[in-house]
Formats: sequence, structure tokens, C-alpha cells
Amino acid sequence: MKIVFVVNNKNNRLSKVLPRLVQYCQETNVGSVRFFSTQRKKHAVELAQQAAENGCDYMIAIGGDGTLNEVINGLFQSNIPRKEYPVIGLLPHGSANDFARTAHISNSIEELIELIQSNTTQKIDLGKIILQKTQEISYFINIAGVGLGAEVAQNLERTSSILGPGFNYYKHIIKGFLKYAKKELNCTSNTWQWKGKLLQMAVANGRYFGNAICIAPDAQLTDGRFQVAIFGDLSIWDYLKNLGNLKKGLKIDLQQVSYHNANEVLLESNDSCGIEADGEYVGLAPATINIVPKAISFLMPPDVQ
Repeated sequence: MKIVFVVNNKNNRLSKVLPRLVQYCQETNVGSVRFFSTQRKKHAVELAQQAAENGCDYMIAIGGDGTLNEVINGLFQSNIPRKEYPVIGLLPHGSANDFARTAHISNSIEELIELIQSNTTQKIDLGKIILQKTQEISYFINIAGVGLGAEVAQNLERTSSILGPGFNYYKHIIKGFLKYAKKELNCTSNTWQWKGKLLQMAVANGRYFGNAICIAPDAQLTDGRFQVAIFGDLSIWDYLKNLGNLKKGLKIDLQQVSYHNANEVLLESNDSCGIEADGEYVGLAPATINIVPKAISFLMPPDVQ
């Protein structure tokens, strides 16, 4: 059994975790284990692509949603057939770990190794984004955000906070509300259409984004469709009044907020409307976002949907 760990060890933040993981892998004799650490942004894409092409049975991202996103995209950039893809896994040690919340994945080394040894996996869906102007393709495992979320993602990439990632997310969301000019957007699926001023849209495979905000409480990883949550011409005060409900996973009952299901959406805008995927900035509309059903095998508990 060949296991590859792709590690985001930014600022040596895993200095206590990695030695314990190495030791536990040796103690349990889990198989042939290799560790690759990122040295720069998007490096995990290259590492995952190389690891897939060199052959492995399991590829585990150690980091957050961004690291997992890069591993997924590296896998899909590899030249191996889909049927030969390794099982993907996650040891969540990132800033937000929103995908791990939906998948019920803890940061326990023991639980991860147990999942590997028992080969406890599920076939889960992915999202695929095609930017129409460049035909650039990217994949996401959790949520693609349109509008404010894309601007927040760009700002987060450029900053950090000594008060922690939760405060940093909250700060940039509020700053985004104060500065963000809502974009005119047209969103079309095969069963519905929405048009208007957009604050934020989540095309959701998972349920959480923005550090534990449950934006899409009905989203499932295995049902072959997105939940699309649209926050239209919403004020900062209405958002803040409902932030507690969002954290609890409650839908927002306001005229400016709507929820839909789709397996494909077309986004069109004459404004500069950004798109992010799993917290990573992707580009600008127009774009098409498709579901890719049962795209990968993922290490996760069997009862999660």
C-alpha cells in the first residue's frame, strides 16, 4: 500500500503534528509512506499531479480547504485514467476546515489511519468551473462562491491576523459589506433562472464556508446536484442579524434570499463579478459550473451524505 501525504506546513505550524503522524504510521505499519511539503502557492497542485502519475493508493491532504482544493486539481491535471485515481483523504489543519465539517472528518491521526486501514471510503461529487473567456477549468470539492466571497478570498490571500482565522474571515466579510458594490448577475439552470443585484451566491457541494457559516444546509456530497444559495440585494444589517442563524444551519427567510437545486448553472454578468472555489480565487464570470457525480473516492465515515 502506497500512501502520499501532501503537506501545507506554512510557518511550520505542523511542527508537533507531523512527527506524531510519522511515528504512528511506523507503529501501525500502515504501508509505504511519503511526505511532500509545499513551498509556495499552488505547489500542492504540482505535488499531487506528480504523485498521481508516479502511482499511489492514497493521497492525503494535510492542511485546509485550499490545500485539499489544490490536491484535487492536481489529480485532475494528471495523465492517468479516472479509474486509476488514488483514494483522496484529508487531515484538517487549515484556517477554516469547512469541508471537514460536512464530511465529519476530525484532525485525529488515529481516526485517519483507521479509515485507511479499513478502506472506509465514499464516492463523492465534485464541482467543475469553466471560465468562458479563457476556457480555463478548475474543480472544487466544497463550495464555489460568486460575488462578495470572491473578493473576501482575494483579500484573505493578501493578509493574516494574529487574532486567528475566525476573526480574519469575519473582519474581511464585514469590510467586504462596507466596500463591496453588488454586481448585476444572471444565473440560469435547466429548471430556474435568477437575475438581479447579487451580494453573494454559493454553488454548494458541501454545507459550510467562511469558517463554519452553514450557507447551504441541504447540500449533500453524494446526491449528484448542488444546492445554490443566493443572497441578492441584502443589507449589511440584515446579514448581521441572521449570521447566528446561518451558523446554526437555518435557512434565511427574507425576500432577497433564495435556495435552489441544480446540476449546472450558467453565470453571466456585465460587471466584474468574481468567482472563488474552496476559498481560492478563480476568475470572473461568465462561467459554467457543473456537478461531476461520484468523481472521486474519499476517506470518510460511511453515514455521511
